[in-house]
Amino acid sequence: MNSLSGQNFVIEFPNLDRGTIPYMHHFITFCCRFLAYSNDNEGNPFQEDLIPLASSSPALLHSMTALAAGHLSRSQPHHVITAANHYSMALRELNSSLSDPAIARADSTLGACLLLCVYEICQSESSLWLEHLQGARDLILFRGGPNTSDYLTRFFSLLDISGSLSSGGGPLLQGNYWVDDGPNQNSSLDPPRRRWPYYDDNNVMTNKFHELMTFMAKLARLSAMSMSDLGAQQPLEIRIQAKEVHDDLLQWWQECPPALRDQSNDWRTQARPRKLTVPETLEEEAFSSTKSCKDGCIIYMNHILDPTGEQPQKQEVIEAVTDILEIAKEMPRGYGLEMGLYWGLFMAGIAIYNDPIAEDLIRSKLKADGNSNIYHADRALALLEVLWQRQHQYSRKFDWRQVQIQMGIHIHNTPCTRIVCTREYSLARPYKNQAVCIALTSTSRQDLFLSPPRKGRTSRYSSTLCQRTTNICSLSITMSSKSAIFLTGGTGKVSSHLASLLSAAGTPTIIASRSGTSPKLLHSQGVKFDWFAPETWSSAFGKDTLITAAFLVAPPIADCAPPVINFIEFAIGKGVKRFVLLSASLLPVEDGPMMSQISKYILGLGLEYAILRPSWFMENFSEVHHQPTIQHEDRIITATGEGKVPFVAVSDIAAVAFRALTDEIPHNTDHVILGPELLSYTEVATLLSTKLNRQITHVSIGEGELITTFHSMGFDAALVEALAAMDTAIRNGAEARLNDVVFEVTGGKPKTFETFVDEIKGTGAWEKMEM
Repeated sequence: MNSLSGQNFVIEFPNLDRGTIPYMHHFITFCCRFLAYSNDNEGNPFQEDLIPLASSSPALLHSMTALAAGHLSRSQPHHVITAANHYSMALRELNSSLSDPAIARADSTLGACLLLCVYEICQSESSLWLEHLQGARDLILFRGGPNTSDYLTRFFSLLDISGSLSSGGGPLLQGNYWVDDGPNQNSSLDPPRRRWPYYDDNNVMTNKFHELMTFMAKLARLSAMSMSDLGAQQPLEIRIQAKEVHDDLLQWWQECPPALRDQSNDWRTQARPRKLTVPETLEEEAFSSTKSCKDGCIIYMNHILDPTGEQPQKQEVIEAVTDILEIAKEMPRGYGLEMGLYWGLFMAGIAIYNDPIAEDLIRSKLKADGNSNIYHADRALALLEVLWQRQHQYSRKFDWRQVQIQMGIHIHNTPCTRIVCTREYSLARPYKNQAVCIALTSTSRQDLFLSPPRKGRTSRYSSTLCQRTTNICSLSITMSSKSAIFLTGGTGKVSSHLASLLSAAGTPTIIASRSGTSPKLLHSQGVKFDWFAPETWSSAFGKDTLITAAFLVAPPIADCAPPVINFIEFAIGKGVKRFVLLSASLLPVEDGPMMSQISKYILGLGLEYAILRPSWFMENFSEVHHQPTIQHEDRIITATGEGKVPFVAVSDIAAVAFRALTDEIPHNTDHVILGPELLSYTEVATLLSTKLNRQITHVSIGEGELITTFHSMGFDAALVEALAAMDTAIRNGAEARLNDVVFEVTGGKPKTFETFVDEIKGTGAWEKMEM
């Protein structure tokens, strides 16, 4: 028998293995205190009510362990595997438990679902947090609807409302359910409402923040409407609704208790008859956070009406920004208090314009401190950095929502309107992307189950509950399997890396190559495919597989357009709706020598697309192209002279391709994909000489001599001339440019050439063979 000590209590887990004990201890003593409110260490319902349920709920136990291990992994990476393993086990246990209606209604099941949502918010870049949140919604409905006195409903509402501010579409449940009970709840039977968090005297902060959440929900819906086609057609209606929300918000604020409304931003330094107690200090901090959220709503509302700063900034926005920055400046670090300011700080960040001092303050406050709370704002800060950079560069305001779409960032504004952004690749996807159509005959439940999910998606939880509980209502369910992505050039540099990313994300992938072989990856299968044998196309598109996106790597011939265009036409007939073409940075749509015809054709289709135009691959030095001469002759031969190139790693190209293929919103643009630095081939040779401890020389020749060299290697004549012309273009400075596309699209910095060399030098690719 093992026992774990929390703050003032002991919980026994008779069957807990020894390796899990440190993680459960961390969850009980740290993670619980920051799930909903900061420093919430007394009377915490997660500690007192939820944790004891883990002894009889494997799903809940694994969810808690995964969240704790995930938090520890931010400073100690070796915990990542433990976190991923327990996350996967939690998913399996949770999905299997939904077959039992009694377990599906249990607090342990809803709690596990919510903790997995928090795990995805904190650990991953995908939007899986939204799927878990939709699952929690379905469980709440299955339990009879929301109950305002239930701590799990309150926690769900914090995640739901704050998430809706960025994901759009409004809350997942209709009405102000965090204030008003659902239709099947009898509030007169509820126990007295507990004081939570413990320092919120008379529940002033929580009551007022719940009221403020009603305005947040309205703004989320209004923002989504303003960005829709309907909103663009009815700007007057947007303004009318905004004015109503604005006036109601100001009236509500005037009616708030003076302790909240009139709090001075310098309250921490004011002279007092006695020093504030810890609970009193935390309550004041909570009031400051609530004020910053109110100010954030003022900024958000004005941004909806004037997203690109066409009009002079209103005085109320200037005052709101000043208020937020003053609060942030005074708030002490290291106590987890920043989590209540993330939303306000983000809103201040989108409101300021070319203000380096304000940018530095916001940057310092949004930088993650993994030791003080479980949430972070890394991705929100990344979005702001891009926004600020663009505004400095182009001297005009940008709409942060459009920048967010272009970057493909999934921002979650966490409880108490904390903003948290997540990392891209999860090690396990919990749900298959199923379209579930539910026909209900039970009118007494219809209003509950028809609450539409955000973005039109139905969660796995809902389909499982509906399938397993026919005693509640008569259901007719139809499902379609998750669509697949088709990769041509499946065994090539980019496609092989891309296949690994898709596999890690749980995306079904068809890897097409002339051999039909493929690496042993989950969710992937290899098929034989030949650009010049159309009969292989039909067999590659199996009858039982729905393919909706294709990655195109043209055959290496000069006249590559005809077979690729013919295949595109074939694929459209099979249901493909998105095409991502791998081109090159020196091949613009207007006049490229090889693939411009394909690009023009794709642009004219009116379908979803992305054209990837990477610069020269770093891997050209380690595979085939320059590798033999480096290994055997200690030299690199080009016609580039001292022209500079932003060499880019295949892994970065694949990461951009992954987003272009899988992002819900199509990119519909060209991505010129460049590395982080400009290097000449001479500089590359110098770096290789240093790293390999032998002299590597760049031999610069003329275009004619290079053509002769390529001919001797057996390349197609027309292709040889095109490749040689590219070397001449580099010599003339055509590739001497840099950009932030890799960071903007993926959120990660591109690999440096030195890092690439360090990774390759131990593989033997450049080692001289002993004769």
